[in-house]
Amino acid sequence: MSNWFICKISYLKQAENGSIYKKSENYILNSMSFTEAEARLQAALEETIPEYNLLSCSKTNISDIIFEDGAQAYYKAKVTYSSVDEDSGKERKITENYLVAADSLKEAYEKTEARLEGSIVEWELPAINKTTITEVFPYLEDGSLEDRSSGANKGKKKKALKKSEEFEE
Repeated sequence: MSNWFICKISYLKQAENGSIYKKSENYILNSMSFTEAEARLQAALEETIPEYNLLSCSKTNISDIIFEDGAQAYYKAKVTYSSVDEDSGKERKITENYLVAADSLKEAYEKTEARLEGSIVEWELPAINKTTITEVFPYLEDGSLEDRSSGANKGKKKKALKKSEEFEE
């Protein structure tokens, strides 16, 4: 089973007026381990950001990602379900977080609602927040990794990154 990792980097960027400033960006990657996430990030960014500092790499609590090509931002949608424990008969809440690519908060809500439509359990959507995520790199069905860019990077394709055999199940 693979996990979603969030990696935060910082690097020096040159502005149009020639000045240099420090910039931080967050990336989400689907990987089997921290080591694989760092390696995939390096491979994905080697052409656009050759020198950067990896500030952090950690597992996220993202359950699923709702993609849309050309979306301007990513929103984190918190979804809660009510479940009854069959042994004790007590009701408990289960929380899942979705990352939604959308152009607005309203659109993120609508996409999340559409994804959950037809669920057999009662659900609530108590919170949706805009994130600072720059790009998402999920696995594709063929085992490679694809760039799901947003904002200024949209439409730019990076080379496919192959899933390492070491991490195959």
